[in-house]
Amino acid sequence: MKSTRLVKAASDSNGAVEKTATFDVVDLGPFDNNRNDVLAVNDASQRAGVSLNAETGRIEAFREEKGTRSMLGTLGGSFSIARDLNNHGEVVGGSLTEGDESFHGFIYRNNRLRDLNDFLDAETEWELLQALSINNYGEIIAIGCHDGQDRIVLLRPRV
Repeated sequence: MKSTRLVKAASDSNGAVEKTATFDVVDLGPFDNNRNDVLAVNDASQRAGVSLNAETGRIEAFREEKGTRSMLGTLGGSFSIARDLNNHGEVVGGSLTEGDESFHGFIYRNNRLRDLNDFLDAETEWELLQALSINNYGEIIAIGCHDGQDRIVLLRPRV
């Protein structure tokens, strides 16, 4: 990874321009939309996103730590994307399901990718389509469908 210092021009009350470094730029690789995209970073510098899995030939979610990418797989379909991760390394996103029938939200924890719908009561009328973010308490912002309407929902773990 190459690091570059980004310089910001600031002016004082007399209009004199002073340049001060405010960021270091770290090159994480080429941007290629859904073929290589980093979408989240946590306090441990783990990153999550989406890239081409050379082994499967599919575009899949990944979690990266210390320069090593771990592909997370899919929920049985041909595509997945990681949207966020918390400081515990838990990753959330969305994936096509078996036979590319549906797109469901997922959580990756304990080295296992799980459909978020598996965590709902069986009689619920919600379908969780995609997870967008997760905090350190395990609360997840997601897109859910209820009565044919897409809604933004908060998934709060039961204690």
